[in-house]
Amino acid sequence: MQAKKIIPIVSAADNNYAPYLSVMMMTLLEHLAKDVEITFYIIDDQISADSKEKLNQVVSNQPATISYLEVDSNLYADVLESDHITQTAYYRISLPDLLADKDYEKVLYIDCDVLVLDDVSKLYDTDIGEKVIGAVIDPGQALVLGRLGVETEDYYFNSGLMLINLANWRKANITEKTLAFLEEEEDKIIYHDQDALNAIVYEKWFPLHPKWNLQTSLLFERHQPPTEHYKKWYKEAIQNPSIIHFTGHDKPWNSDEYHPYTELYLKELAKSPFQSTKNKIEKEKLNNL
Repeated sequence: MQAKKIIPIVSAADNNYAPYLSVMMMTLLEHLAKDVEITFYIIDDQISADSKEKLNQVVSNQPATISYLEVDSNLYADVLESDHITQTAYYRISLPDLLADKDYEKVLYIDCDVLVLDDVSKLYDTDIGEKVIGAVIDPGQALVLGRLGVETEDYYFNSGLMLINLANWRKANITEKTLAFLEEEEDKIIYHDQDALNAIVYEKWFPLHPKWNLQTSLLFERHQPPTEHYKKWYKEAIQNPSIIHFTGHDKPWNSDEYHPYTELYLKELAKSPFQSTKNKIEKEKLNNL
């Protein structure tokens, strides 16, 4: 019997985001090819024992396991945070160091606030050549690298999904350079770790099809595509998305703003071991009417 292919998937969460992490994991496993196993690596920002037990239920009887990774939070003690971007989001910068003892060529990083609708093994098998990461353009920020002091014709990417070549990342000292940028160029930072990564990884990233990271602004066509090629890609992504990414302030669990995938998302959350979170969301929305 042929051994299954093992794919490492990394995400990061604190205890507040554990329920939404479960939805990412559940929907990813629901669409996974039969010949694939997943090793989830969760960068752990004080997830409770109770939440970890519920996350273990997600992978129970599934071709998947969970391991938890710890980051030295002192590295990120002074980073810029906001109402929807916490210190936890920065921890992905340390990812290659956290997996230094693993023999992986590449890993797939995925944010918690997503809904997976396709088989991610197809994404994982993408050949990104000698690039450091594969990522998807950020439609709202595509042309802003000049703001970060970068002179290039390259586009700005969204860091919520990254196919990372670990050797190339380490060779280029991306973690060290990104941390230095966060410290030395703090006045340039608006979009948190994503700004710093773009300032360092420009021209070293491979453009993935936007269907793998259908951001809210792309779904609602709030920004013009930069080229005819991207115009075609945007249309294909909207019509047939593989991963829905609930970017921005409005999430399915905290907003009544219309999003065509909110209902499906909440159905998945209700099926998860965190069903009480779904009930709490419904109660809060009723109280706000």
